[in-house]
Amino acid sequence: MSMSTSPPTGATVLPPELEQALKRYQNWLAGHLQAEQDASAITATLYHYTDLRGLEGILKFGKFWFTDYRHLNDPSELKHGIDIARDVAQHIANGADGRVRLFIDYLLDLFRHDNFASTLEFFIACFSRARDDLGQWRAYADNGRGVAIGLSPSVFAVHDKPPAGQLPDFVGPVRYDLDEVCRRHGACIEEAAAIVLSAAESHPNLMSDRNIGIPLLDQLAREVIASPLIWNCLTSKHPAYQHEQEVRLAIMGMPDHLAPHVLTRFRGSEIVPYIAHPLPVREPHKIAEIVVGPAAPPGTKRTLRTMLRSIGISGDFPITRSDIPYRAS
Repeated sequence: MSMSTSPPTGATVLPPELEQALKRYQNWLAGHLQAEQDASAITATLYHYTDLRGLEGILKFGKFWFTDYRHLNDPSELKHGIDIARDVAQHIANGADGRVRLFIDYLLDLFRHDNFASTLEFFIACFSRARDDLGQWRAYADNGRGVAIGLSPSVFAVHDKPPAGQLPDFVGPVRYDLDEVCRRHGACIEEAAAIVLSAAESHPNLMSDRNIGIPLLDQLAREVIASPLIWNCLTSKHPAYQHEQEVRLAIMGMPDHLAPHVLTRFRGSEIVPYIAHPLPVREPHKIAEIVVGPAAPPGTKRTLRTMLRSIGISGDFPITRSDIPYRAS
């Protein structure tokens, strides 16, 4: 889940003693992210709300559109996560050892949206644990006239390496509870702060040399930002969206690396960048169900079966209809 585990270009080569401190954090982080990934494994059907044209495109081409995060329904959500992370870091710094405060000051100076918005790109596809949610029918499924396509947990299985030529994607449930979001940020920052303090106490001469100590703080801060903090921010939202029960797939990378995969589409007068990313929805047993929206025309279940046959989908799964009493205006 890390953007990179190597130091930035031109970074100072650290003495072996401090290189070990950096490696200690990397090892801790690998275990931490693996534990979170294991705890977040998808074990139940997830639903994607869309209109009928969107459903046809997904099933015909076997691809989902991952949208540039700046064009999601809540444009402030990454800033929401960053603001919480910065508050957590400030809280940890209060009353801490001066050497820890120096590290956190360095971290905060780097961890600003304007600092990495031009150097990192994030594209998101949204799914939900809720199969029949009124808010999502209204917002994402043509005001209740669309569908929610339910996908098997196997679609979201985590692989060590993506297929050749395919970008890696990461999956994680969105957190809405403020205390939980703070705990996720705090665990990563506190571990890094403890490593800084341990290095300062074990190797005071090295750490007091600004030509050596500062590069360690820089590289460690970048490690903290590149994996846990950015991922935590991308998978946290304001509690007002809790009803969505969202699970996210994310594609992350440097702009130059992602640029060959980025397309654009229009949303009214807005130009929206996206990546058409393959998921195995055309394979047998990957579609668990299609739920027809509460305001869809009466014959939609029948015409959906016709559409499925026309694009070579077997349709060996239920097509049901929302139970919500709702009429689109």
